[in-house]
Amino acid sequence: MALSQPTHQSSSRPQSSHGFAVAEAVQRGELVLSLSTMLGCDYIFVSHKGAHELLESQRLATTIRELLDILETSPHQSMVVSADENTNGNLAFTRYDYKWENRQVSQVIATRVTHS
Repeated sequence: MALSQPTHQSSSRPQSSHGFAVAEAVQRGELVLSLSTMLGCDYIFVSHKGAHELLESQRLATTIRELLDILETSPHQSMVVSADENTNGNLAFTRYDYKWENRQVSQVIATRVTHS
């Protein structure tokens, strides 16, 4: 008799009940994701050309939650950065700071990264 294997679910986050608009945008080629681990932090990079609705302020908390779920990273040890390529080919970087409270993303602050 075959035994079924239990499915593994993260203890820090319940299985998500929302859709995966981020995954769909990646499949359509609108967003490119990359993950880099450095000094104990997971840096999630989101590359896109021009403004994208998933990175608008009213959608950011859900987008970040989807990124954490898709990439299976710890919400306490992850940093999200977007790279927006404009029509001239120049990149504009934005860092998204957030709080993880009650197993939810909250208080997202978008900060444009500039150099002097």
